[in-house]
Amino acid sequence: MSVIFLDPKDIEVLEFMVLLSHISSYKLSKVSGIPASTVWRVLAKLKSLGLITKDGREFAITPRGLVLAYYVTKRQSIKENAIQGLKEGWKYEGSTDELKSFLNSLHDFLRRFEISPMSICFNQPLSVASLMLPRAKELDQQSQTVLARFILRTFPSIVLPSGCKAVLSFDQNGEPYALAADCKEDGVHLFHRCQVINSVVKAVSKGSV
Repeated sequence: MSVIFLDPKDIEVLEFMVLLSHISSYKLSKVSGIPASTVWRVLAKLKSLGLITKDGREFAITPRGLVLAYYVTKRQSIKENAIQGLKEGWKYEGSTDELKSFLNSLHDFLRRFEISPMSICFNQPLSVASLMLPRAKELDQQSQTVLARFILRTFPSIVLPSGCKAVLSFDQNGEPYALAADCKEDGVHLFHRCQVINSVVKAVSKGSV
């Protein structure tokens, strides 16, 4: 994965945007000490790349900007703020550690298959999840948990008699399973199989539910 389109000054301004969220170019110049003309030029570039947006006189960082900042910065404080910003922007209910694992897995995935992050819509986390889902079994458990949470939040689900919430699907043999599940005992995870799911599907097919 290449991010060579960002030079050091671009990264510096992007880092300030992670910390400041919403700010005018004039105020950003004052806060950062970067000349106003340079700030304006960099902000225009970042906006053209979809890393920030402009609303009136103020600029704001986008989810794509937060992801890119997480990848390119060398400052741990910026990484932490970027993760927190994504957690809030994506309305993610899990932990920041889960998101860190997910972004690291995504980084490896993009680099492995030479996919540009600029081709991904980070405003919709499900689009990111859909990209990763076919290779979900290769991911670490925390990254899988992130995928499961996005799926549970987006697709229709049922509550099983056991109290678990599940998004049902069927494998190539027609056997039911939960593509994503939030279980009382096993927590949030992908590809859940249990007898309760089999019983519910059989009951529905017989018209007894």
